Amino acid sequence: MQFEKDHLSTLQPFFLEHLQELLRFPSMYDPTTIQTGAPFGTSIQDALHYMLQLGESEGFVTKDVEGYAGHIEWGHGEDLIGVLGHLDVVPPGEGWSHDPFDPYVKEGKLFARGTQDDKGPVMAAFLAMKWLKDMGVKPKKRIRLILGTDEERGWACMDHYFSKEEMPVVGFSPDAMFPVIHAEKGLIDMEVTKQIDVDHSSSLDLVHFHGGERLNMVPYKATARIEGESEEEIDALFEDFLLQSNYEGSIVEENNGYSLTVTGKSAHAMEPRNGINAIVGLAKFLETLPFSQSVRELMNWVAYHFEDGRGTAFSINCGDQMSGPLTMNLGTLSFVDSVCNVGVNTRYPVAVPFDEWFQVFTKELDKDGASVDIVEHLEPIYLPKDHPFVQKLLAIYEKHTGENLEPLAIGGATYARALNQGVAYGAMFSHSPDTAHNADEHILIDDLLQAAAIYAEALYELVTSDED
Repeated sequence: MQFEKDHLSTLQPFFLEHLQELLRFPSMYDPTTIQTGAPFGTSIQDALHYMLQLGESEGFVTKDVEGYAGHIEWGHGEDLIGVLGHLDVVPPGEGWSHDPFDPYVKEGKLFARGTQDDKGPVMAAFLAMKWLKDMGVKPKKRIRLILGTDEERGWACMDHYFSKEEMPVVGFSPDAMFPVIHAEKGLIDMEVTKQIDVDHSSSLDLVHFHGGERLNMVPYKATARIEGESEEEIDALFEDFLLQSNYEGSIVEENNGYSLTVTGKSAHAMEPRNGINAIVGLAKFLETLPFSQSVRELMNWVAYHFEDGRGTAFSINCGDQMSGPLTMNLGTLSFVDSVCNVGVNTRYPVAVPFDEWFQVFTKELDKDGASVDIVEHLEPIYLPKDHPFVQKLLAIYEKHTGENLEPLAIGGATYARALNQGVAYGAMFSHSPDTAHNADEHILIDDLLQAAAIYAEALYELVTSDED
């Protein structure tokens, strides 16, 4: 059978219509709308219902697993093939040139929050299933498109789903890059707490300092409130700081003090160096002001320890040839009443044991008078490059692109980790713009259609073969 992108051309209007409808749901975690059947908020649940209704309308079997996740299934047989994607998205943040939940097409690109991560790839996988079904393929196994709803936060969706539902024999997640992701770094979310003694006899007080929305995003904005008097012109110092840095910002003088805002550039936490961390920037400026010594030292500690994105200041910079360096993203910060809470997302190499670097990290924190709590820990995953499943997917990618590439290791965390045996497979290509978690997130429509063609052939090979 032919699985070329051109053969999907008649389904492109269907694809774009339904993907844009899906993108209109602001499917972010919202604790204010949590209710029975919507454990992460009603907007996420609306997106899940939309996909399940779409699957049902196309003749697939669907199931809503108590609002935590759902699936769209096709085929017959004992063995189950899983395709795992997610419908939740990170907050849009600021800096968009258009409403992030009003999708639009420009120059072959589709713009909206979730186009790349992960609604676009999910719809590409659904299109592949529809295409196979429409062509009359008779699968010997079952395909299940599993739709998660809490990937960007804590993965409670997958924990609940697989406590109730069958584990696939093998599967993939369309939430990364081609050709095949055979290894993913370990991932740990942490909260670091550092309390200081504040001498309020100084001329200026740092009333509060806040920044960031999610640990898996480089923070775009940070704000602070300072009160008191200073012999120096703080607004002039701030303007000079902005001129000499990569940051933008504003300062407003009011009520015997100043309100400051610094903006940087958001990016995915898997590579903090792709962004410009607003929290680090504001800390750099605040350490120059005449606060008490302990406050200035705290600001210096924040900026110095988290600026390089590699954990160097904590003596934990490390790496391996397979998956690259350890990365450390300062995602959130809150400083009020002498207590500083810092949210950190760290991704560590596949071949470096967790205890090896984490013990060093905790010792360094202890020296600095800080403590750490682990919020979430996902261990690394790995399938050998020569594993038959990896090689099958790799061969299909090469057939469609003509590119003879090696399997990759990444710092991202995909639902491949939720499987007993799985990998990440697309949907981005080496030439694709990497805009996940950024303002003006977008994806090339042709890339999604090519990914759908690749998924269709991969699923065809998996469900028509007699191999386990």
